[in-house]
Amino acid sequence: MRWDPTDPAQRRARYALLSGMWSVFFVLFSWPYVALLLGALALYWGVSALRAKPRPSSPDAPSAPTAPTGRPQTTAAVGGLITASLALVLVASTFTVQLVYRDYYTCVGDALTHEAKQSCETLLPKELRGVLGAQNS
Repeated sequence: MRWDPTDPAQRRARYALLSGMWSVFFVLFSWPYVALLLGALALYWGVSALRAKPRPSSPDAPSAPTAPTGRPQTTAAVGGLITASLALVLVASTFTVQLVYRDYYTCVGDALTHEAKQSCETLLPKELRGVLGAQNS
């Protein structure tokens, strides 16, 4: 049996993979704080799963057929590390954009009319007006 739910290293690897995937989803759905938490947890669980030593087999357990003795948690742990890293980079870039263009976001938040929101676009560089600017609808 490859998946042993009683093995803490394998559990952490699965947690890392699931947490990393959910952190990417939460970044895409604009919930950066939840994504930050799940990404940090996924990094922790992924690293601890990779650093864990293989569990010795129980003397009471029947001997398994000669199968390659590997670390089945490696793929899940690495997948969790990759997705968590991607999510953390996306969260960091979101926070950086909001910090750099704070004047624009403050102006849009304080605007009471659609025309006032549109006039805030002068605070953005011309290259980013189509990406970050207010929509013309």
